[in-house]
Amino acid sequence: MQLTYFFDVCSMWCALGDEALVTVLERYGERVPVTWKVALINDGEPMDAGQEQELWYYDRCEVATGRRFDHRWIEKSGQSTLMPNAMIHVAQKLGKGAEVHRALKIAAFERGEPILRREVALSLAAGASGLDRAALEAGIDDPETVAEIKASTAEFNAYKINQRPSFVIRSGIEDTAIFSGLYRVEPVIAAIEAMIADEDAYARFAASHAPFPTR
Repeated sequence: MQLTYFFDVCSMWCALGDEALVTVLERYGERVPVTWKVALINDGEPMDAGQEQELWYYDRCEVATGRRFDHRWIEKSGQSTLMPNAMIHVAQKLGKGAEVHRALKIAAFERGEPILRREVALSLAAGASGLDRAALEAGIDDPETVAEIKASTAEFNAYKINQRPSFVIRSGIEDTAIFSGLYRVEPVIAAIEAMIADEDAYARFAASHAPFPTR
């Protein structure tokens, strides 16, 4: 089984989806390996929303979830979410993705820090991970980094979904479930449990029956 988790660290809904994913990891461990992939909001192009629009979204989120996040990480319209996500992507390749992801998320949603700025994201990433600042800068300036993020965003788009977070779960017998925009853990666990039950049933059958006949 494999779970692919598509995220953008600048999405408040992904901040909630991250918490659901922690529950999955704690419950299933190696039985359900997880691959984290960036899926940039607006494909990484400048966003129309500024602080006023973002505040409206955050007010709605609070009504829906009871959770309040700080919207001030976005300073104006016309900004892109590429920089902080590129920082996470580079840190993942250097073995410190989780630490950088958490630091950027907390800085944005709890303190309203402008993580779309290169220097802010870089300082947070270096401080949280202990990684060499020059190595992080080299990584985010590497054209391969942008190419890889564009590729993972294109993979997300290929599923014909547009909401983040997204959970794509594929079992060992190739059953697939896709949850796009849902951040609650219950439907994800229900799908995993169903898939595990069927995987185990196939394994029991294989252990007690002859292989599939060739003719």
